[in-house]
Amino acid sequence: MNDLSRPRRPHGPGAYLLYIVVCLVLGGLAGAASAILGDQPGPVGTAVTAALVTAAMAAGFTACLWWWRGIDEAAREAHKWAWWWGGTGGMAVGIVLLLTLMLRAEDQSLSAKLGSTPADIFVSGMMCILLFQLAGYLLAWAGWWLKHR
Repeated sequence: MNDLSRPRRPHGPGAYLLYIVVCLVLGGLAGAASAILGDQPGPVGTAVTAALVTAAMAAGFTACLWWWRGIDEAAREAHKWAWWWGGTGGMAVGIVLLLTLMLRAEDQSLSAKLGSTPADIFVSGMMCILLFQLAGYLLAWAGWWLKHR
């Protein structure tokens, strides 16, 4: 009997704890290296920062693939459903807010917390959309599990 015909055993709690620790260490190393090496001026600093962030994302993506292969089919379906419906719903809420603010810009004053430069305002907007998507994902994920219990 070959190994491919047997179902895989899911990863245990110890493996997930190790996964979390490795991700935290890699994120910390990428952040520290970016802080130390990314202070170079001009295109060199931008390239170094982009390379470090890309390496950290590649490592995180590799860890996600390992995690995905260790979960069962029900968990995969819950995450796929939540990703689609929760992410789409969260994005829709963010787009409604964005369009409302754009169409009524003259009636709105921009909070200083969002930033004063175009880059700061852009980052604030992206973070708001991501937070709406994350909230939608979490609600949809919880709803899927409650419905399928």
